[in-house]
Amino acid sequence: MKNGSLLSLPMALFCILPACSPYHPKALTEQAVRRQLATPTADQLSIQAAQIKHPLLKPMPFTLQDGLSPDEAAILAVLRNPELRAARGRHGIASAQLLQAGLLPNPTLSYNFAALSGGLDQGKVTGYGFALAWEVTSLITQSNKITGAAAEQQAVDLQIAWQEWQLAQAAKTAVYKLLVYSKQQSLLEEMRHQLESNRARIQQAADKGLVTELERVAAVSAKKGVDVRLQALIQQKNQQAQRLNRALGLKPDEAIKLQQNTALPDEWAAPAYDTLTHDLSHRRLDLMALQQAYKNQDEQVHIAVLQQFPKISIGFTQSKNNSNYYTLGAGVSVTLPLFDQNQGQMALAEATRQQLFDEYTNRVFQANADVAELRVTLAALNQQIQSLHQTIPELENLVKAYKQASEAQQVDVLNYYTAWNQWTDKKFELLSLQLQLVEARIALEIATGIYHPPV
Repeated sequence: MKNGSLLSLPMALFCILPACSPYHPKALTEQAVRRQLATPTADQLSIQAAQIKHPLLKPMPFTLQDGLSPDEAAILAVLRNPELRAARGRHGIASAQLLQAGLLPNPTLSYNFAALSGGLDQGKVTGYGFALAWEVTSLITQSNKITGAAAEQQAVDLQIAWQEWQLAQAAKTAVYKLLVYSKQQSLLEEMRHQLESNRARIQQAADKGLVTELERVAAVSAKKGVDVRLQALIQQKNQQAQRLNRALGLKPDEAIKLQQNTALPDEWAAPAYDTLTHDLSHRRLDLMALQQAYKNQDEQVHIAVLQQFPKISIGFTQSKNNSNYYTLGAGVSVTLPLFDQNQGQMALAEATRQQLFDEYTNRVFQANADVAELRVTLAALNQQIQSLHQTIPELENLVKAYKQASEAQQVDVLNYYTAWNQWTDKKFELLSLQLQLVEARIALEIATGIYHPPV
């Protein structure tokens, strides 16, 4: 072999490098951010909603002309929320890790030459040598690495789906809250109007000396109390609207029209405990994600055990010395596990696996406990709502009776306003309990992994 051909070997290796993937810049500019956050059109949202792919949320017709329904808000949150868009980037990372796990290590090629630099160089030539080696023990753990990386990718996808599920349910809850707050605001505004009329009547009577100062102050205080309640409710409603905008990936000043005909439940009987908890570990996305994460970690323990064995590399060498002698040979290199037998990595992998096991069992326990507690909460709310449904008509009849008696000047008008306020307060309380019932039902959906559980 001639010297020119020897020198061409390293050059040929460098010529391979341009075949590698090139670098593609991705500029972080304001224009790129605005494009990412731009609100799609209603038609675009409708198409995306019809094509959504999620283990629990199903495609649905999406129309905003009649306002946003709670279920549409859940879908829109999954499609538009920037936090979820960032979370989905983890899928690409997991895919890259799976790709890397399937790649074998590259062989090692070394080259050297020995040029004459002095002395008796008559009859001597420039020597060279090169060696090609590869670690064969990498094959032992390759299948485990691929299996573990595939499980990790599934775990990441399930974690993303669990995050989507929670945020979708939060958006649905926010719509119900806004609807209830609007109804409660109407009640308080009507109450404020009534109490202002009462205050004006009492003030006129006080000016004529027909009522005591205590009665006048009580009327003013009642009016101011409702004003405070109304302002607090309006602030709560505005804050909830901003939270909904954030969940849906909308700008703070974008107004959302809600579906006003959305019904609030008066009663919801939860299914039996055994029905809700049956096969829970195969419905709850977070539990399924932990199962895959545990599978990956179990493979990591297996890999750490296999890596106790010495690393073995085999290779071939060819050389020519300065006396123009050629040699061709093979070699084997073995690491001697005298000090490091991978004990640290095995202990770490086993401890991590145990931590995942404990976390999974705790999550299963908490999920079952949540289901049991929510069933109790739902039963209590059903009773309270039914009780109010019996009380409200009685108060309404009382208000009508007081109104007729007041018009006939048979009772003091103050009795009428007192009864009317109690009646309005009970209707306000009913709306709060109906909202709590909705929240408990949605919490049960999250705990069981069942969208719209059957009654």
